[in-house]
Amino acid sequence: MTTPVDGGMEARWQRARHCLDVRDLPAATAEFEAIVALDPHQPLAWLTLARLAATQQRCRAAIEHARHAAAAVRASGQWQLLADVALLLEGLGESLLAVQLIQAADPLHPQVLAAADRLAQCLGQANVHDDALRLLDAALARSGPTLTLCYMRATTLRHLGRKAEATAEYQRCLQLAPDYAMAMLMLAQHDRSADSQAQLARIRQALQRTSPRDPLNAAALYYALFILLDAAGDTRGAWEAMARGAAIKRDNLQWHPAREDERVTAIRALCQGAFLDPVADTGDASQVPIFIVGQPRTGTTVLERILGNHSQVASAGELNDFHLQLCWEADMLVEHVDPVLLRAGGALDFGAIGRGYRQRTAWRARDRRFLIDKLPVNFWYAGLIHKAMPDARIVCLVRDPLDTCFSNLKELFAGNAYPYSYDPLEAAAQHLRFRQMLQYWDEVLPGVVLTVRYEDLVRDPEPVARRVMEHCGLPFEPGCVDLLRNQAPSATASSSQVREPIHARAIGAWRRYAQPLEEARGWLAARLPPDAFVAD
Repeated sequence: MTTPVDGGMEARWQRARHCLDVRDLPAATAEFEAIVALDPHQPLAWLTLARLAATQQRCRAAIEHARHAAAAVRASGQWQLLADVALLLEGLGESLLAVQLIQAADPLHPQVLAAADRLAQCLGQANVHDDALRLLDAALARSGPTLTLCYMRATTLRHLGRKAEATAEYQRCLQLAPDYAMAMLMLAQHDRSADSQAQLARIRQALQRTSPRDPLNAAALYYALFILLDAAGDTRGAWEAMARGAAIKRDNLQWHPAREDERVTAIRALCQGAFLDPVADTGDASQVPIFIVGQPRTGTTVLERILGNHSQVASAGELNDFHLQLCWEADMLVEHVDPVLLRAGGALDFGAIGRGYRQRTAWRARDRRFLIDKLPVNFWYAGLIHKAMPDARIVCLVRDPLDTCFSNLKELFAGNAYPYSYDPLEAAAQHLRFRQMLQYWDEVLPGVVLTVRYEDLVRDPEPVARRVMEHCGLPFEPGCVDLLRNQAPSATASSSQVREPIHARAIGAWRRYAQPLEEARGWLAARLPPDAFVAD
């Protein structure tokens, strides 16, 4: 991408680009810093500085440079950089600024419409789905249907709960690109009854044409095949498809099980004794966070939708904000529950972390006092959350061990999320770590983490909802258990399922695959007490 510069700066830009080409990052940083010192309205220079800082794991510099990039885009009107800057801001936890930056642009500007799919992705990640849909519709009206616009529109409609329209849009994607694996997977997840025989034939044909150089496409196709065969009752064929897809995904992950043990060791080393004493000043306590945590696919979204029906509660979906506030305070940009970050935890200012978290999330609460943050992996941060915000409420979902493993195994997660979920024994080992950590939280933080059994929640939701609301300091509102009342967007893997009434059909789902799960069952049975398992 070229950037207009005056002749006096051209040499600096040439030197800066050369430093990037030869991967001399410190020299590149110095050159771009010189450019913005001469002209602060250079969004590409600020954006590059932010990316360089992120590459070097310098959290504060990355965020500060990204903020300057946003200001420079607005001042210069270089809207061709809008999506790059907004997505970087969103990834760094600056969601409000990303949304404000997109909203400041002319939605009909050609450069804005040209990036509508990426801007809609950013708005969706910030849980601003209505704006995303308006932008996509404007872009489609201008350019006509394209694969990226139609796919993002289908996903946005799905998150908004507009099932039939989302189905039609995924089908339009497949008219434009018959072998588009992600559209097949999303359609199968969203509406497996939509012409299922034609879907099966399409998936099988696409698998025959999939290039060996594109293994993740093949993984998506195998997971789509699993969903449809499972719905049709072909458990043998379904498991074979899932196992093939999981093996492909597992082979493309840079992950080792010992990493999880290192994380647990680091958490326990930090979260003990006087460290767990809450800090006194955590900011405005009029906003009360509710953290719904656990392993993925264990009912966290169901509980979120119940509480989200309450008149005093807003839901923000799955936020990275607590982790990113830890990163800001430690000035390091690392993955969730990184042992390096945890080992630095003893020196962090948890009062500042609590205040920063509330400031980051206050805009999402609107006029509600309670705000739900439903990121499952916040479970591992329970001790740190309590220290930073002792008034925060933490609710943990627990599900039958085999149902938990199976529900994780049958989900193709995005990117590197939940990397243990592609092998039955690795999923079982992670569930054991989770159970042991939950017991640890009960020992060192008695009464802080409320445990809710998934099976109790879906079999008889009202008494469970009453207990959760009491734990959160909320008056009981019986109508909350009607999921159909909740029309708010949902961007989780369960976004289609939570549009149905609460049901218990998924209890014992693993038993359809008892034979291939037998080794994992025996492994867990030898290590967990009998009452951890749901009785036959």
